[in-house]
Formats: sequence, structure tokens, C-alpha cells
Amino acid sequence: CREKGIQGIVLVEFLITKEGNIEDVKVIKSVDPLLDQEAIRVIKLMPKRIPAENKGEKVNMIYNLPIRFKLQ
Repeated sequence: CREKGIQGIVLVEFLITKEGNIEDVKVIKSVDPLLDQEAIRVIKLMPKRIPAENKGEKVNMIYNLPIRFKLQ
């Protein structure tokens, strides 16, 4: 991507389960297949999260995260 000058924001959606695990990672807004793969790889490497709560009960939550790839 660096050689081709490809940069931009990849929007990734994923599920944070009741247990805090990250599942169902997918790209919502693509820039380039190589950047998409890297964004998914980075999300899957994230540690366990604190799950969302509703009325004191842990619940699954879908989360969107923009990842900016910028050449310097």
C-alpha cells in the first residue's frame, strides 16, 4: 500500500460478547483489500474488553471503529 500511495479510513464493525470477547469482525467501509485485512488483523489482536451492561446485566454489543491509515 505504501508503494501505491494507498491511505484512508477503514470502518470496522465487531461484536463484544457478554464475556468480553471480540467476534464477527467485518469491514463496513473499505479502502483497499490490503488495508482491510490489516484492520481486521489489528482488531482481532485487541485484548478482552469490558462488556456492556443493561440494567445491571451484561449484554452483547456491536461496535464500530474507524481505523485511519496515513502515509508519512
